[in-house]
Amino acid sequence: MGQYQHQYDERRQSQRVDLEADRIFLSWTDIQGNSRTDNAICLDISRQGILIEYSAPFVLGDELQITFNPNSDTQNSVRAQVCRCNESENNAKKFQIALQIL
Repeated sequence: MGQYQHQYDERRQSQRVDLEADRIFLSWTDIQGNSRTDNAICLDISRQGILIEYSAPFVLGDELQITFNPNSDTQNSVRAQVCRCNESENNAKKFQIALQIL
């Protein structure tokens, strides 16, 4: 974390599941109304939210459809809304995006 470390109070009420960077499929409508799709990395998931890493930022409030295990027998999709978007600490060309499951 570099020379600065922050102490945070844990406010999560549900347990997180570390997915060890599982690839997921994203679908959304961009600002011009065009349907978009792309792959991203799921960093963790809980009952209420998902943390992903993606190559571009999203705007707070954007809605996405997230598909886990795409094109498989165990494929599952959820709708989620962006509640936080920050540049990744590990890679300046990536963004960590927190989503609330709808």
